Amino acid sequence: MKHFALLVLIIGLNSLHAQNPHVCSKSKIESLQRSRVLQAQWNAAAAGGLHHEKKHDTRFVHLNLNLERNTNFISGHVKTVARVSAASMDTFMVFLHSNFTIDSVRFNTQFTIPVIQDSAIKIAAPQALSNGTQFTVTIYYKGTAPTGGAAIGSGYSMGTSPSWGNQVTWSLSESFVAYHWWPCKQDLTDKIDSSWVFVTTDSTNRVGSNGILKNIVSVGSKKRYEWKSQYPIDYYLISVATAKYKEYNLYSKPQYLINDSILIQNYIYDGAINNSNWINNQKVQLNKMPQVLRFLSEKYGMYPFYKEKYGHCMAPLGGGMEHQTMTTLGFFDYYINAHELGHQWWGDQVTCKTWQDIWINEGFASYTEHLVAQYLDPTNYAANLNSAHNAVMNQPGGSIFFTGNDTMNTPRIFDSRLTYDKGGAIIHTLRFVTANDSLWFKTLRDFQNNFKHSTASATDFKLFYQQQTGINVNPFFNEWYYGEGYPTYSVRYNYNGIQSFFQISQSTSMPNVTPLFTNPVELKISRSGKADTIIRFSISTAIQNYTLALSGSITAVTVDPNNWIINKATPSVRDISLGATDITTLNENTLKITLGPNPAQHYIQFLNLNESHCTIVLFDSKGAEVFNALIINSNQIKLPHLANGIYTVRVLDENFKIIYNQALIREY
Repeated sequence: MKHFALLVLIIGLNSLHAQNPHVCSKSKIESLQRSRVLQAQWNAAAAGGLHHEKKHDTRFVHLNLNLERNTNFISGHVKTVARVSAASMDTFMVFLHSNFTIDSVRFNTQFTIPVIQDSAIKIAAPQALSNGTQFTVTIYYKGTAPTGGAAIGSGYSMGTSPSWGNQVTWSLSESFVAYHWWPCKQDLTDKIDSSWVFVTTDSTNRVGSNGILKNIVSVGSKKRYEWKSQYPIDYYLISVATAKYKEYNLYSKPQYLINDSILIQNYIYDGAINNSNWINNQKVQLNKMPQVLRFLSEKYGMYPFYKEKYGHCMAPLGGGMEHQTMTTLGFFDYYINAHELGHQWWGDQVTCKTWQDIWINEGFASYTEHLVAQYLDPTNYAANLNSAHNAVMNQPGGSIFFTGNDTMNTPRIFDSRLTYDKGGAIIHTLRFVTANDSLWFKTLRDFQNNFKHSTASATDFKLFYQQQTGINVNPFFNEWYYGEGYPTYSVRYNYNGIQSFFQISQSTSMPNVTPLFTNPVELKISRSGKADTIIRFSISTAIQNYTLALSGSITAVTVDPNNWIINKATPSVRDISLGATDITTLNENTLKITLGPNPAQHYIQFLNLNESHCTIVLFDSKGAEVFNALIINSNQIKLPHLANGIYTVRVLDENFKIIYNQALIREY
């Protein structure tokens, strides 16, 4: 989800991508306080042994409602098909806001009288049901939806577009306010297996929702829109939007689809669709979506709901909400569109297991913007990353992680700086740590496939990543996800024409919490008369020294030239004393040994290596041994196939004493 203040609609949309793209925190902070009351009700019910909604697994819901574009009055019924998931169940419980009046309830075919306690609706079964028993409950109700409480606005809102004059009603249930418009179980881990949303409305309206529009049925002077979805869906992703819409459709054909395309079904205000301002601005951004959908299907795996559609419904809200298969949004902007589409994988197909794990949703949707910028909008890539990094560094501390006690703390859950900017930026850094794009994107695709149509936690992702890549990622998560702050790098360098010496120092903005960030860091080394060289250095201490066989005069050293890391850097300086101590303390024999070529491709050769039996060992930038060979009266060594990068070459004599230690650059 993303949110902009509606003021941007007045000042223009062409420059939105240059503004802070993570825009939902202010509205969320202001408007989710009602959900705290609901949580208190749930906690009280649990303490009293009445947490009946935990005793069933929701299989199917059918919302059959009467809605209009100019009122937030709702009437109709909701049928829930569920299965007992406890040893036994004698009471079915869901939540529906107390603004609504319940006309009648049926348990299977039998009418019954519910027990209503504030918003908790408890419905006794005719007899206790055993584990695995399937049953149906239908609730008939009516009333005016309450205001406030949703991530952007209300659970069910009524408004008029300030730009186009269209009246609209729409739902937005994140995080805990689906019960503001339909009776439901609000449990993230109980995804509904399939859903129908039927809406009867004035014949001048159109209604958008999840899944496929199967029928439009005349009901007297009105029409009933019948939307059906076969995919599992979380409670807060079921949606409706009602207005005078015109349909504008696009099609995308990802590489995985041979004989078909994916419909991108857009419900546009009838007041906007033929307006030249919309055509020349927002329509241009919307028309880019087929390309973005193809691209994300390549990086994350096939668009999860390809058998149905993707689409958008316009509503007068300042941003967008990633309703499954049909995002609700206020206007079309390239990066908002990309963010919400990214949510179809991260948030919809795989949903956060708890609100504490919101990083799974918003972190990866924000990371999607970086990917789209890099591959599809490269002129804005640097600005996109810098915006996120600078926002994080506006304050010295703050962790993405928060405890379970804060899962109802709205400012904490949807913190723009931490959940969105830092959340997306550290995923970009983790790609850098992986140092293998094929492995990185395969890991993301495999994670989606492994957790599809279910929920996942940040820990689930960490463990899955470790298993897939073989990389110990505990230090990374301890420092960047659970830790606080960011590093500031200082680099000193020197050269003697044959070798170059580097000292990388690091301080952190929150040293009492995270004293060191151990992720690698790149330096771009500029030399007179030579092409710039980017070298990746491993970091294990606050002050790290390296000696490289780089000839020539260094003219400049740039820290993190590709902006992989949230960091600050002081200007790099030459220190003529650097390296002098290292040279004078080497013994005479070691000084004579030289290694070449460096950078190397297929072979390396030692000169003045007089030992007859030596062992050569190569280590990668993470300290893992990647090559080991015995040297017997031969100084030329054929290298194994290694990725480009920096390695450590160590030579041991026959007593396994280190007689040579040098950095080797592998460069094809």
